[in-house]
Amino acid sequence: METRYAGFQKIIASAYLLLIWAVLPIYMKDGFYLLADAKYLLFRGVSLIFLMLWLLSALGFCTGWWWRHKSRPLQENRIEWRRIHGGFSGTDYFALGFAAISFLSYLFSNYKDTAFVGYSGWYMGLLTQFFLVGGYFLVSRWYEKEKMISGIVWLSVFAVCLLGVLNRQGYDPLGTFKDMDWWDWDRRNLLSTIGNINWYCSYLSVAFPLLLYCFWAEERWKRIPAGIAAFVGVAAVILQGSTSGYAALLVMYVILMFGSLQETRLFLRFLEAVLLVPLFCFLAWATQMDLILPYDMDGIIERICTPLWGIPLGILAVGIVLLRLICRRGGKDYLKSGKVLKAVQILTAAAVIGAAAVFAGCQVSDSVWHFFGSSGFLRFDAEWGNMRGGLWTAVWNGFCRTDFVRKLYGVGPDCFARYFYEVETIDIGVTGQWMGAIYANAHNEWLNMLVNEGILGFVAYLGFFLSAFCRFWKNGRENRRMMAGMMAVGAYVANQFFSFGQAVSTPLIFLVIAVCESECRRKDAGKGNQNGRE
Repeated sequence: METRYAGFQKIIASAYLLLIWAVLPIYMKDGFYLLADAKYLLFRGVSLIFLMLWLLSALGFCTGWWWRHKSRPLQENRIEWRRIHGGFSGTDYFALGFAAISFLSYLFSNYKDTAFVGYSGWYMGLLTQFFLVGGYFLVSRWYEKEKMISGIVWLSVFAVCLLGVLNRQGYDPLGTFKDMDWWDWDRRNLLSTIGNINWYCSYLSVAFPLLLYCFWAEERWKRIPAGIAAFVGVAAVILQGSTSGYAALLVMYVILMFGSLQETRLFLRFLEAVLLVPLFCFLAWATQMDLILPYDMDGIIERICTPLWGIPLGILAVGIVLLRLICRRGGKDYLKSGKVLKAVQILTAAAVIGAAAVFAGCQVSDSVWHFFGSSGFLRFDAEWGNMRGGLWTAVWNGFCRTDFVRKLYGVGPDCFARYFYEVETIDIGVTGQWMGAIYANAHNEWLNMLVNEGILGFVAYLGFFLSAFCRFWKNGRENRRMMAGMMAVGAYVANQFFSFGQAVSTPLIFLVIAVCESECRRKDAGKGNQNGRE
């Protein structure tokens, strides 16, 4: 019975992962029309069906298991139960805590009609939060790596990235832009099968690390298609249109660099992965690539399509050739000692502290940003980050004015707009291109979580990601697949500082963490069996 039960649960977990990771991103019902609603309804329907199947089968198994072993001593039952289902990690506890706090936030909310399903068009209410956590536990407990599932997911990600690149060059294979003028806002700000460029950028921050990892980790002939897919993914990130994507791309490469400084062969792979960025930018200039971009990317594209990218391209190419010759000669691998990694970590920490000090100095004295030439990104004001400066300031002040209960539990899942437009009554979008816009969230997922689910929800939610990253890093030396999870988590956390959770990228990052958690659990189970034999 136990074997049949496990087999059934593994089928459920694999099917759920495949539908959410491979089908949801490419699913479109009526083109871009009400695309967010269509994707949410698919996510809700798939989650409801498969999580109910999982829970009902688990309930039936637990009932039968208890009946068969009710006469056995309690301690033996506990040991046997732990053998079947395993224990809980720190990430598991944060996930459970987040689900519990989301429920309490819903109970204390004055907007229960919105808090249950979520704000129209976003649907990040209590129901979605439960589905996120439920999907995490289903996949982390029962999914086992399958080449077919991995291959289908890889093809789906590649297709979504390729379509976005083609859209930027004016091609429309799916006919989704047929009724749009080339100068329309929608034509320039909707992409691929995801839609809004902020949604698309969030998707890329989770999905592109999988393509990049495959190019870094694959062997022999498999590196050719992996390299092509990674190159297309780089192009998609560079051309997507949201500057937060560049921060996510930087974080991916920094994490990959730290993971590659363990041996020379891996560092060679890292340099080859980095080469993709200047290679695309240089080719875009050399071919005079004609692009359809958002209007606010005019200044950025001048820095992308320039022959100056030939300099880092040449330096990286020479470095790769030299390093490859060194690897072929053999000899001592100086990276394995860990000294280089520690030195780079110290230098990176110093650079981050230095950058934070410069940014803080720019807020105190104008002479600091004058020295660096521009106040654009260095000076935080109302217009900083496409009006995010004014929005974040208003949101923070509004949060500070809430009562004690709302500070702890928030105003309710996805109730940001209800609270700020009904209670605070502040006009957030008063100037610029967003005049008259209604903000459904803070355009900063971490600040948004603080408002919606309070300090407790913020701690549980952020703790879920940070604990997962630390767990993957701890297991990364023995299992290279952890690198994909670390890059996805790091890029998502960075990108969401400027963006928001929604029914595409947020379920995907929960499942990435779930897959990596399942790998860690199998390793832990192996250690437990080994200790038992000893």
